[in-house]
Amino acid sequence: MQIHTAVIDLARRKHQQLWTSTSDVGTQTKSSIQVCRAWQQAVRDNFRDRFKPEHPVGPGMNEKIDLVDSQDRIAYELKVSKNNTHFEFYRDIFKVAVHNHLHPDHRLTKLVFITPEAGARSLNSAYGRTVVHLATQFGIEVTIVGI
Repeated sequence: MQIHTAVIDLARRKHQQLWTSTSDVGTQTKSSIQVCRAWQQAVRDNFRDRFKPEHPVGPGMNEKIDLVDSQDRIAYELKVSKNNTHFEFYRDIFKVAVHNHLHPDHRLTKLVFITPEAGARSLNSAYGRTVVHLATQFGIEVTIVGI
């Protein structure tokens, strides 16, 4: 199995095991954090030091990329909830663009945005496809994966 496929499969499994969908925002936030951390740990357990969780975008910034494959220079972002997927998606593209601007010698070439199927479908709009196309002008290939 390819490493890329395994990372996505681990996200799918952790999401299925741990995600709690509820109307209580606090519970959903905690569940989201739990799913993301469990996924990051599972990837690290399987691939050791190749992946860096919570990779800082730049010095003095609070923004972090969920997971970075330092060998293939791929950023992975996991949006656990299907709600407001577009906000997180556009923000994540900019996180990678800012990272690349600040680290020209360690550019990330791809963003894999992982989200529930409903969230992935919502990004398959004319606007979403145009944003994905524009990201290539920043040297970022964007892939949206529904889980």
